[in-house]
Amino acid sequence: MLVLKFLLISIIICIDAKPNFVFILTDDQDLRLNSMTVMDKTLELVGAKGKTFENAFVSSPICCPSRSTILTGKYAHNTGVVNNSISGNCSSVYWQQNSEPYSVANLLKKRGLHHVLRWKVSKRSKNRVMVRKRVEAKNTYRRATTGGSALEGNSKYYNYNISVNGTGVYHEDDYLTDLLADHSLDFLRNRDTSGPFFMTVATPAAHAPFTPANRHNDSFPDLKALRNPSFNYSSTDKHWLIQMPPKHLPEDVTILDNVYRNRQETLLAVDEMVERIVKKLEDLEILDETYIIFSSDNGFHIGQFTQPWDKREPYETDIRIPLLISGPGVPANVSDRHPFTAIDIAPTILDLAGISVPSYMDGTSLKDVLLSDEAGSIAKHIFVEYWGEGSPRTVEKSCPWEYDDENLAVSVL
Repeated sequence: MLVLKFLLISIIICIDAKPNFVFILTDDQDLRLNSMTVMDKTLELVGAKGKTFENAFVSSPICCPSRSTILTGKYAHNTGVVNNSISGNCSSVYWQQNSEPYSVANLLKKRGLHHVLRWKVSKRSKNRVMVRKRVEAKNTYRRATTGGSALEGNSKYYNYNISVNGTGVYHEDDYLTDLLADHSLDFLRNRDTSGPFFMTVATPAAHAPFTPANRHNDSFPDLKALRNPSFNYSSTDKHWLIQMPPKHLPEDVTILDNVYRNRQETLLAVDEMVERIVKKLEDLEILDETYIIFSSDNGFHIGQFTQPWDKREPYETDIRIPLLISGPGVPANVSDRHPFTAIDIAPTILDLAGISVPSYMDGTSLKDVLLSDEAGSIAKHIFVEYWGEGSPRTVEKSCPWEYDDENLAVSVL
């Protein structure tokens, strides 16, 4: 099966209405396992200058469905993107025709596009690469320019090929996060200043293979996987998923410690990237009119409930994400308890840009919450869904479920 994950490196759009937006999206970055503790610059330059949402969640604990929700403000069952495969509508023709035209980026474009610069990365298995093709109506968007790129292979940090508009460019020593930072700064320096902009930068960190920048190797030599209460925990009186084998992790969990440490070290380059972007905004004297949003597409677990490492599970490690927002009117250094889910990100951006939130979006604008001095209230309920990558034949027999092929739904009884 060809498994694809569309990793958006950056989208840059100029729109007619202020303010500017910089959206920085990491990959598989946990919150419950303390990943933000290594990101001092981000905490200082974004968190301390704005709001940190303590109760931010994704509605699907897997990359492609979650990113589709972030872009559209719609639940996965409404985007049709149910997993990371083409058959699951990850970057499929169905997605491109039925959801992408209604994404936050395209809605911002309709407000008056000056130009578009897109860096796209697709993931592929073994020797196949899919470069996503877009059709731009040049007579609709004057002065529009587009660009596309595809990373040949899964997440890589060094020694990768990027196809830029069909031309392959090999990068051996350029750390990918640093390359994204360079592209972002180039845009900010050379942007069309006749209107505000929307820029998204999505990094590979902290996704496997968890390769830190060379300069950050062994930054935390003694760091080990977080031994929280759910680490290596199993029980006979909990949910059926927790009761599944293995009952215990092996005695030697060095590999889990290595995964944890390397993930943290990959985030150091992201932290530096955030600092470079904020400093450039400040140098250009546009920081005060720019919203900066920092978040992740889903969380991660490392040893929790005896599961080695991955995401995809309905537990806080996998669904609670970091979310920091600063910008015009956002009170400084506030920890907000108000629930903020992935479906709310696109509506909030549109509202901040002065654009009406479409009725088809499942999310709600939290502009008023964002601009409020209050710390908000704790959520009682959130909605989480995930269909898996398999089929009825691959499901654990002890799972009490029913499969609805017509509605692409799984009901756990």
